[in-house]
Amino acid sequence: MVNNKIINLNNGRSALDLGIKVLSLKKGTKILVPEIICDVAIKVFLRNNLKVKYYKLNSKFEPIWSDLYKKKSSDVSCILMVHFFGFPQNIKKFKYFSKKQKLFLIEDNCHSLNLKFKEISLGNNGDIGVDSPRKIFNDLYSGGRLFINKKLNYKFEKLIQYQPNILSKYKKIIKKDFKNFYTNIKFLGKRPNYESPFLYSDKDNNFNIEKMDNFSENYLKCINFKKESIKRITLYKKLEKFAKKNRIKPVFKIKSNLIPMSFVGIASSKSHASKLFDWGWKNKVEITSWPSFYSKAKLDKKLINRWSKYICIPLNQNFKINISKINDR
Repeated sequence: MVNNKIINLNNGRSALDLGIKVLSLKKGTKILVPEIICDVAIKVFLRNNLKVKYYKLNSKFEPIWSDLYKKKSSDVSCILMVHFFGFPQNIKKFKYFSKKQKLFLIEDNCHSLNLKFKEISLGNNGDIGVDSPRKIFNDLYSGGRLFINKKLNYKFEKLIQYQPNILSKYKKIIKKDFKNFYTNIKFLGKRPNYESPFLYSDKDNNFNIEKMDNFSENYLKCINFKKESIKRITLYKKLEKFAKKNRIKPVFKIKSNLIPMSFVGIASSKSHASKLFDWGWKNKVEITSWPSFYSKAKLDKKLINRWSKYICIPLNQNFKINISKINDR
């Protein structure tokens, strides 16, 4: 029997995979998943013999609740709530829905950390929660956490600890001590095809569930959440000014006490988004699309049209962005 436990693992997908095993979901049952979701999550569900049933989102990545209520059926066992890019969902609505429909609630907080927002700790609101600190902090070798928030019967097997290899250690040294050199190398050559909805879909198909390495675990214990929040909010506000001058509509309004993963905006068109990707690559600013969808997913044309205009700027970069208008004509 486990209850109110945090398990430190090597990455978010391992946390999600182990969490599904802890819930002991019946094979062949369905999980309700937002229509915009990375392929990694879908692969984890399929790996655990679950069927995926998508629910619709609006332009702000919130559920269309009228659609979600239509998805209820006897073979649905679980629902995934995602705090996209570190901006919390309406947790009360999700908890009410899952309780009324008698579903397990999985809280995906992989785009932020377990901070308190409106007196609610993110990651502690579902039956289980997951996050992925290695997505937030460049200095970590590994980092995913599973939050078990209710009494569940599960016997844990002994896990091997993740051990960073020599290449990973050298890469971290270069990123820390030779920032400009690392940035120049990163943006060499042709930029990735961010216009493709399946850009990274066939990568990382296999993975092992391992414990977090000692360095990353100790690093996390020393993080000042308030300081990190202030730093990211300051950068986010600068990016809001950049967006205003460049016809980019911000998806979220920044609020205090958040640690968002990215600034997210909507370009005026698909071609406008492509020009922003080009400008970012040329100026060594990471501006990307998100997510890479599951390669076998049947994507709605309206969804892809909407997705093609989203641009994401990760907030864990070392850059000084020019607030002026760029030439995108």
